[in-house]
Amino acid sequence: MFLTFKRSRLGINIYNCILFCTSYLLLKFRWRVNKFGSKVLIHKGFSVFHGPQNIIIGNNVCLADSLLNAGYDKGKITIEDNVFFSHRVMILARGHDYRLFNEQRAESITEAPIMIRQGAWIGAGSIVLSGVVIGKNSVIGAGSVVTKDVLENTIVAGVPAKTIGVIK
Repeated sequence: MFLTFKRSRLGINIYNCILFCTSYLLLKFRWRVNKFGSKVLIHKGFSVFHGPQNIIIGNNVCLADSLLNAGYDKGKITIEDNVFFSHRVMILARGHDYRLFNEQRAESITEAPIMIRQGAWIGAGSIVLSGVVIGKNSVIGAGSVVTKDVLENTIVAGVPAKTIGVIK
């Protein structure tokens, strides 16, 4: 038996409740994220690779099918309120030292915190690398690789991401 809802306020509210409840259960019990607020939405494909205890997520956040890799030491990921991720975003606070070779590179782990400020929008397929702060209300264009801090109310895009506009 399938549940069907007429397109009404009640039907939409029940549907939203199911989405947010499912997201809550997955974040808390499957991914073991340290701290997250209300109305956090995740989609099929969302994952936490390392360091769920170092992830903090605010209220009204859509993470879609993103990948969070926080690490276990310095690689903290903080996502403030009202942040929106499009599909296939990667937040990578953990990596390897490119200056080393062979086994040394594989064994050498580097970590640095990532802060995504209130109201930011991260476009589809974007990658945010360790040590970056994304400013309040900023927009990251689809497919961008963010290697440096992004000022608030700024639009960046490209590989590596560069400023292409300002939000007034």
